[in-house]
Amino acid sequence: MRKYLPLLLIFVVLSFLSPVNGEGNKVLVITVDGPITQATVELIKEGLDHARSIDAEAIVLELNTPGGGLDETEKIIEIITSSEIPFIGYVYPKGGKAWSAGTYILMSCQIAAMSNHSIIGSCQPVQITPSGYNLINDSKHINALKERIKSLAEMYNRNSTVAEKFVTENLNLDAKEALEVGVIDVVADDLQTLLDSIDGKDFNGIVLHTKNSTIIYHTPSVKYHIISILSDPTISSLLLMLGIFSLIFGISSPGYGAEVFGVISIVLALFGMGFSIPYLCLILIIIGFIMLIIEVYVTPGFGIVGIGGLICIILASILLVPSYPTRNWLVSADYQTLLLVFGVVPSILIGSFFLFALYKIIKVRRKKPKVGIMEGKIAETLEEITPNKTGFVKYKGEYWLARSKEGKIPAREKVIIEKRDGNLLVVSPLKEGKD
Repeated sequence: MRKYLPLLLIFVVLSFLSPVNGEGNKVLVITVDGPITQATVELIKEGLDHARSIDAEAIVLELNTPGGGLDETEKIIEIITSSEIPFIGYVYPKGGKAWSAGTYILMSCQIAAMSNHSIIGSCQPVQITPSGYNLINDSKHINALKERIKSLAEMYNRNSTVAEKFVTENLNLDAKEALEVGVIDVVADDLQTLLDSIDGKDFNGIVLHTKNSTIIYHTPSVKYHIISILSDPTISSLLLMLGIFSLIFGISSPGYGAEVFGVISIVLALFGMGFSIPYLCLILIIIGFIMLIIEVYVTPGFGIVGIGGLICIILASILLVPSYPTRNWLVSADYQTLLLVFGVVPSILIGSFFLFALYKIIKVRRKKPKVGIMEGKIAETLEEITPNKTGFVKYKGEYWLARSKEGKIPAREKVIIEKRDGNLLVVSPLKEGKD
């Protein structure tokens, strides 16, 4: 027995050192707060790499989003479903939401959780029209989106029938209702409660030990923050519009650097948009750009051509707002309306400013030069002049050759300019009382 005593002591020590109920395990938290864009994809990729580097037990994906890009959402779903580290989707904080694209991402997570009074749903695509917004009922798109969310729900044995209604009926559910109908797995008011409640439970073959785990929050990189700013639809649209108008202004008035700023703004806007500008918007922008250039350099007046160019650009800015099926976006109607305001109003204001500036430039260019209109102005002789003898006179600090209209005029006498003959002025003595 004595010979086994050292082995027994080692076993006891190791048992205390090994994780029990999650002690020693790590859980990484990634916070998604705002629209789903290309920056969100980069954030999830960064977070997954971080989780791998610390050998995390799980990744908690905190969601509070109005929705976002369908292409970006699909990339995120692919990352989550193929990850070897389980994702815990968590709609947080209390009263938060995961609408549209956010609901798809939540359904793709291995464990779906919500905080009390949070909301999911509103997955039916919306189209903005001049009279407001309308729900899209095109069966082709509806069926595709319905089958996608159904397959995600079935992947983790959730209620696919109710999940379909997020798309077909634009259904919204709070945390309590979502748990009752079986589209989520857990309701918890805070992160620690969530981790304690899922500890040791089997979620479709996934058993996590998260109780007493070390919680680590992922800090996004500088790269993410740059992409996040540029990929925001409101920012990228503004950059594009501002870049175009700056380029026009720079071409018409070179030397101030506006054209350089315009090119940089356009490049940044295209980068933020992922180079996925609809062809119609691109054509409209090009046409608008050409019309404004024609207005500046070709047409004799300022009017219909320039206004038409501005209308083309404003129309393009409207179409650039996430609006299905113009762009593949899954966003709530309220957020779309906000994007419409941010996309159109600044375009009108900026466009009006630059058109006003171009108008002023054209007005100055077309203004008849006043050089040579010197008749009736007063000058001063610097030397004696006669009708046959020229000499210099001083006019507004400039020296001009002049001759008298009649008679001799001595130096340092004020004269009145009668006419200009090329570079020669014809002057006569200034009579008293006309000074």
